Amino acid sequence: MRRLVAAIAILATCATTSAASILTVRGEARLEVPADQFSVTLGATATASTVKEARTEVDATMSKLAKVVTASGLTRDDEWHTSRYDVTPKWEPRPPRAQGSTWTPKIIGYSVRSSIAITTQQMDLAGTLIARAAKAGANEISALSFSLADPRSSRADAIKTATKHAITDATTLADAAGVGLSKILQLSLDGAQATPPRPVEHRYMAAKMGREAFDMDMESAPDITGGTVTVTANVTAEWEITPIRRVETQQLGSTD
Repeated sequence: MRRLVAAIAILATCATTSAASILTVRGEARLEVPADQFSVTLGATATASTVKEARTEVDATMSKLAKVVTASGLTRDDEWHTSRYDVTPKWEPRPPRAQGSTWTPKIIGYSVRSSIAITTQQMDLAGTLIARAAKAGANEISALSFSLADPRSSRADAIKTATKHAITDATTLADAAGVGLSKILQLSLDGAQATPPRPVEHRYMAAKMGREAFDMDMESAPDITGGTVTVTANVTAEWEITPIRRVETQQLGSTD
């Protein structure tokens, strides 16, 4: 009697013994994260014929600003501090027909400038602080900027996302090319950064308008929102790849 066993096709994967081939993939991530803190500088500038007069005016305004900021619930040193105090002489302009060796410039006054810098996570205070500072006499309110209190946390999320994208793309590419991913040979971070939204311009100069008009203009707090911070990361990964081939084996029986 003869017995015949049908051939069976078996699919197997085999790694080649030749030099390793490499697949390189770059993963990218771009996350939009809501800003959770803002920074602003509130200040006062005064010009007078003497330093004392200019200082008296500026110091009075800065005292009011300090009270406004404290009353708004901000903590000194932790959320606000004095950022500058400058005294600058004002020189007499050179007459059009003055002789170079005979004319000597003279100080005709002094400008005193002081400001406090604020950085806080109390986002709802942004517009309120600007309005209150203006009413307190601030004639310089610098560009308002928004950022992240803990940028490294969002940076880590972007790196993880970029790495996942690299792995997904490498797997897709390998499957399409009919090769297998053996192991990661190199993994590098090309860059990860947080880009805040452009500063909101809020520069008020009371000297350029009447005090009454200035107060009227700042009667209510401006509606200000923080927007989002763009966090990006780029990851490059290199894999060792191996070919996948189909091997057909047959198991033959015998016929008796």
